Amino acid sequence: MAAESVVNETMNASMNATSNSTSILNDTLSKATDAAVTLQTFLPLVLLRFWDLVAAPFRHQEMLWIIFPLFFTLIVMEFYYDRHDDEELGWGAALANSLILIIVSIDLLKHSFHYATPWVVLKEIVLAAFTDATLPLAPQVLILILFLGALGLSITIINYYHLMPRRMAFIISGHPPINFLAYFAIAIVYSTGTTHEIPLDLATLAAGALLFIFILIVVFTFKRIVRRLLGGDDDNRRRFKF
Repeated sequence: MAAESVVNETMNASMNATSNSTSILNDTLSKATDAAVTLQTFLPLVLLRFWDLVAAPFRHQEMLWIIFPLFFTLIVMEFYYDRHDDEELGWGAALANSLILIIVSIDLLKHSFHYATPWVVLKEIVLAAFTDATLPLAPQVLILILFLGALGLSITIINYYHLMPRRMAFIISGHPPINFLAYFAIAIVYSTGTTHEIPLDLATLAAGALLFIFILIVVFTFKRIVRRLLGGDDDNRRRFKF
């Protein structure tokens, strides 16, 4: 009887282990299937949002008044530092770059509140925060604008007082990241309430990261082409960097 009991316990333990392994395998397969389905739907959405970000200036041409100076400055400054490879960004230039985010956030507030005076905008925001008053824009869009302004103010303070290591400060204050953050916010805000609205969600953030990498590659490639046409020596020229 004792031997039979031991055999039964062993068989039960083996069956339980097999059942647990099967359950774990089924759960793993189910999660993998869910992840694959999510990936299949997420990637096309990211590509769609990527196109929306690229096409935004053509769909909302009032954006051109503010984004043209941004990209013109980006191209000119990148070629300037490429030509004068003995110079670097410098604290003064980094400070000026960080002010761009503050200026753009102010313009976005003006656009979102239909060109109201600063005092009216401030009053409406305060009233909406402490009462049931409504705003002329979605809360997440207002948060994006305020975040952009707060980020610009923070980077400005960092550069003004040299609160960060020089190399790191110059990277976050470089023309590519600053100008792209400004463009990203402009595309979101100017498309709000239109037929081609770009929602601020995970897919848009992923598309924004993809677009930033794409812009870096385009600028880098364009600089190399121009350098070759002008007969420049790549070994004696400054490589593309922030």
